[in-house]
Amino acid sequence: MIKFSAKRGIAVMLAAMLISTVGATSASAATASPPVSSFLTKEIHQSINPKSKASIVTQYTSEIDSAKAKYGFTETKGAIFKASDRQQTGLVPVYRLAKKGDFVWIPKISSSNEYDNAVKKYGYASQQIDFYASASPVAGTVPVYRYLKDNMHRLAVSTSDRQVLESSGWISEGARFYVANADPANWVRYENIAKPGDNIQTVLDNPALNGKVLKLPAGVFEVSNFLDASVAIRVPATVKGVVGEGKNTILRIKPNTSTFGSTVPKQGTGQTNQLYVIRMNNGVGTGSQVLSDLWVQGTEQGHLYNGIMVGKADDGTTVKNLLITGIPGDAGSPPGETFGLNWWRTNKSITQNIEVDGYRWTGDSYDTRVKGEKVGSSPVGWNNADDSKTYDLYTHDSKTGMPTFWQSNRGETWNLQSINNNAGINHEESFDIVHHQPVITGSANHQHITFNSARSDGKLTIIGATVDGWINGKEVGPIGKGQKLLVLTGQNYVGPNTNKITTKPVIVLDDGVTPQPFTWAH
Repeated sequence: MIKFSAKRGIAVMLAAMLISTVGATSASAATASPPVSSFLTKEIHQSINPKSKASIVTQYTSEIDSAKAKYGFTETKGAIFKASDRQQTGLVPVYRLAKKGDFVWIPKISSSNEYDNAVKKYGYASQQIDFYASASPVAGTVPVYRYLKDNMHRLAVSTSDRQVLESSGWISEGARFYVANADPANWVRYENIAKPGDNIQTVLDNPALNGKVLKLPAGVFEVSNFLDASVAIRVPATVKGVVGEGKNTILRIKPNTSTFGSTVPKQGTGQTNQLYVIRMNNGVGTGSQVLSDLWVQGTEQGHLYNGIMVGKADDGTTVKNLLITGIPGDAGSPPGETFGLNWWRTNKSITQNIEVDGYRWTGDSYDTRVKGEKVGSSPVGWNNADDSKTYDLYTHDSKTGMPTFWQSNRGETWNLQSINNNAGINHEESFDIVHHQPVITGSANHQHITFNSARSDGKLTIIGATVDGWINGKEVGPIGKGQKLLVLTGQNYVGPNTNKITTKPVIVLDDGVTPQPFTWAH
């Protein structure tokens, strides 16, 4: 059993080390050895200390729990790959080494002196063999990459995890060893179910996906036209979600193939635009769903449409690790107000690590993308969506919109960024919203916060905001913590003297107590 030690950091206490031998020589020389990948069945879990940036990987969930409770490893990633817990033919031991709070994993192989150098030259202490893996790529294996930043090491397997690290300044040290994918039991890989001629909608409609998550590889998944006057790609309520490989898993409509432009209402009618690239609706009662690790790429269709709607989904439904670009809109109210991501009548939703870019980008991979014109409206909307949790949402360059809460209460955000949008963050008929460490800069109308209601009074709290300081309607001050905000509560919200907000917003510094200056225009 692996335990923590206050003196040694994460140390090992093994009652016994079981090392399997290859076994007696077979009587039949023709007997084939099992494939190396068949030995890679033990899930290896990862956990991260968000303060120190240190990480651990281990086959023991008890160690993950102990690291969280005692040592600040609170960011648990779950199983990130599968290895072997014992020596087998074709596998090498992978050691855990430690130095000043950093943990690094190195395979010990005869053709490399990396392990010896880490101990003898760089002062790392060898703690234990954590698992066994292949030293070279063989059938059924994937590479494990090692990253370095500020003297801390991190392992990553999936393309999306690698992209997140690289975008945060982690330097790749290359593939260090090879393991098996750790797909959850309810994942079904696209390549294992798709038939020649299928598109993504055909696959999503396959009954074999009932109760399962569709796992997409990197590539372009393109459909021609909308299915109907509401959607181009529909995730059935019986499908638990769609997970890609990051920004190189692209979902889009083939440019200029829509025949549904006539269904888009005209501005001034008060109607809403019902066309979406993706809908994941009506999952209430079926369990939470997920959309993750995708690039939803807006394309030219000759009319306006929305990006993603997640509607009437069960509590805990999650959208994370997404890039959404170029969803066209041209107004701050429907139908010209469109959404990159629309949470509709879904409570207790989770939004995490999303970028919504108002510019249109083209290309069949993230690295070869080409920037187009600015077309976006509201990047994200919470509409009749209570008790939401939002982490690391980066919205920028929306021509006519901003992140918007409409009739949505008790939402909480951490690091919600509204950069170079038409306005900062909008709240309408939405109360008890709390924003932790929002970043609001570059708004076209210089408004940081709008807070309006024609129904009743309510509360709004902002903690530790970073803004470009309010001076007047034509100029702003420097960007920073503690700069002055502008909060607009328009007296004539939906008519003369219709705004019923009278409670002053609570706007404080990171300590949650010290007031941050703001001008309340009300």
